[in-house]
Amino acid sequence: MSQDFGTIASMFKANSQIFEKATQGVPAEEWLTRPGDGSNHLAWIAGHVVVHRAMVGKILGLQWSAPWEQLFARGAQLVEPQRYPDAAEIRRSFQELSEKVATALPNDSEEMLKKPVEKGKPSLDGTVGGTIALLCLHESFHVGQMSYVRKWLGHGQTVG
Repeated sequence: MSQDFGTIASMFKANSQIFEKATQGVPAEEWLTRPGDGSNHLAWIAGHVVVHRAMVGKILGLQWSAPWEQLFARGAQLVEPQRYPDAAEIRRSFQELSEKVATALPNDSEEMLKKPVEKGKPSLDGTVGGTIALLCLHESFHVGQMSYVRKWLGHGQTVG
């Protein structure tokens, strides 16, 4: 693995640790509490992170799906609370995907990571590796939101 992807792998690991800390000890009934009318709850943000971590896995050739994936797609509107998976399922899915991605990422060739992405697909530099890096950046943004919601709910800070 190149030095650049060693850094990306380390960032995914840090995001995993923040995800774990941001969700640890938050009661399941609080996962659907929103800081404001125009904001998302912890369940939606965490589910969105899971779905996008799964995108990284799929790029790396891993298989993953869940019946609730579309609830967390980009731009998805909030739905009735009973339609969301419970907190434990979201956490389990993230843990499973994190382990798979952590194992797969170092095994990918630089040749694969340098391949161009399909036209119109997001990427920092037009390559598959650039897409993975962009997804890592995206995930970092959302684990930060999760940390904010955790603190807003009264469960303390995640980092620092």
